[in-house]
Parts: sequence; C-alpha cells; structure tokens
Amino acid sequence: MCKERVTLVAKPITKIEHDVLNSTLRSLGDAGGTTEHLDWMRGRGHAKLLIRFVDEQRTLLEQNPYEMSVQKQIDALRDADHQEKRGVPEENFIHLAATALAWPQGKRAYRSFRIRFGEGSEGVQQTFEHHVDRIKSVFGRAHFRRWGALRPGEVPCNGELIQALRLLNGDATHKAVVEWVIVDLGTHRKRKSIKAVRGVKSLADELLVIAWMFPNMIRDMDEDILPGLFAAGYEFTRLGKDGKLLEEVPVIYSSNPDELVNLGASDCSYDNDHYSVPELLG
Repeated sequence: MCKERVTLVAKPITKIEHDVLNSTLRSLGDAGGTTEHLDWMRGRGHAKLLIRFVDEQRTLLEQNPYEMSVQKQIDALRDADHQEKRGVPEENFIHLAATALAWPQGKRAYRSFRIRFGEGSEGVQQTFEHHVDRIKSVFGRAHFRRWGALRPGEVPCNGELIQALRLLNGDATHKAVVEWVIVDLGTHRKRKSIKAVRGVKSLADELLVIAWMFPNMIRDMDEDILPGLFAAGYEFTRLGKDGKLLEEVPVIYSSNPDELVNLGASDCSYDNDHYSVPELLG
C-alpha cells in the first residue's frame, strides 16, 4: 500500500510551543544576539525586513552553485563534439535549444544530457568509451585515473560469454540519442546496499556526461557535502582472483589531495554514505 506524502505546513510564530520559542532565543543568544538586537527586531517594519532576509538566504542556500545556462551547456556539447569528432548533426543542437528544460530546484539537482552512440551492446560499449575519453580530455591525463579492470568486453558466465558492462535496463534499450535529462545526484546516500536502491531511474552513461560537463563540481567532491557518485544504471561483472564472478558498479569520485578524478567500481553491497546512488528525475 502506498503511503500518502505528508506536507508540513509552517505555523505562525505565535502558534508554536514555548519550548521551541525558548530554543530559538537560545540560538540567537549563542550567535551573539543581545537585547539591542531584539529591540531592533521590534522596531517598525524591521521584522518584515528580517523575515525577507531569512527567506532570501534560504533560497540562496538551496540553489545549486554549479548551475549552467542552456547556452553554456549547448556550447559545452558543441565543443565536445568538435574536439572528439563525434559527428552530432547541427539539427540536434537546434532541437536541444528549442526543447531545453528548466533548471530544476534543489541543491543536488542538475539539467544535463543523455548522449548515446550506436545501438545495443556495441552501442553501450561505444558510448562508455566516448565519454571516458571526454572526461580524460577535460581533466587532463595527469589528473584522471581509470581502474584498469573497468573495461567493456566479455566474461564467461555459466558456460557462455556475457558482456562485462551492461545497462541495468537492458542493452536493447540503448539507442543513439542526444536529449535533455534532469537528475538528482544526492539520492540514496543512506542505504543497505547499492543493489537495494538501484532501479530503472539509476544513472548510467548520463553520469559520465555529468562528469565532463560539470568538472568543477567533480573537483570539489569531498565525500561529505559532495559525495562520490555511483553509476548504478550500469551492471559490471568481472572475474575475481578465485575465478568467481563479481557484481560491481562503476563509481566516480575525486581524490582532492592528489587532484585526481577517479573512475572505478565497487561491489553492489557497498553502503558507505560518502557516496550516493543518483537517479533520473525526468
């Protein structure tokens, strides 16, 4: 049974309990507030100024500092297409400009692209390698490290060969496309495992595009405010040292002391909340 979402309605200050009011006054005092500050707040029109200031600051704090304009994003795509020689038709750029989505609300929400080349399993591999090349180009070879085992290919499974890197939604869903997407990079930090929260909305190659389109955000990752990011829309299978198949998920994170951007993989059971499992919002 689906649970109804409960919306909390803000109460007037005059309607809240005295213990809440007292804790608010203590917070003001701890911040250096004095009776002079309280006298000012009670001055004619000053309370309205204070409430307006608080609302403005809340809005600023909830904004994504890495927000980009539509034009800058299209320019970034155009630069990538030119430098990597991907051959995106001009009509695609025109269509993107005409169909741009509004930048989403939320500090960890982003407007970005899904950019796929080829079809099926071959297209999955081609798209992965194209975006990895672009990430390496944006950050520079000296500042990008890719785990050697994280490569498309084939691995033996139950007497047959399967693709090591696959889409969770099925490789048959992979078609050549360039389109807008809206993503939330802050979802599923608290989880029992990646496997427990991954699903049809989990990011795959969309996360690789995020990495090269928003390089400053990637560089600023601190595993606290800005967590590492799992591309749980991918399935990655490899042979362990004991010959057993290991189920893993690609991950992007930054090593700030080394100024390195890392592309690796971790087990599906990984539950560390310094990493999120991002999802598509639209």
